[in-house]
Amino acid sequence: MFTPHKRDTAGALPWEYLPAAAGTYKAGQLLKLADGALAPASAASTTTLPYLCMADITVEAGGNVPVCRVCNDTIFQTTLSAAAADAKVGTKLQIAAGGLAVNASAAGSFEVTALEGTDAGDTVWGRFQ
Repeated sequence: MFTPHKRDTAGALPWEYLPAAAGTYKAGQLLKLADGALAPASAASTTTLPYLCMADITVEAGGNVPVCRVCNDTIFQTTLSAAAADAKVGTKLQIAAGGLAVNASAAGSFEVTALEGTDAGDTVWGRFQ
């Protein structure tokens, strides 16, 4: 899960409600728009998914999901989905399939600003570039 950790500005992240594809969504899950509805990434993503789900929710097609926009002025906390031995501050990692963690693959949009380790499940912090 992605959790907002710190912002460059003092304001809170504003929420909005957008229609989603039928399914179950988790707080902290990154989502994209596909055919006019929010949906999780089915594969690892090298680009930033623009929305962060703000609640655990199950909706039918077209049901609204609370989200906030992912901005590069926010540092997010998440975990590694797999060991990333080469990860260090400044490494840009990909978003793992499902949008709940980052994976070990480089050339992504999540720029690491701090990390507690490089094993699967270790916590990392970063911002989207």
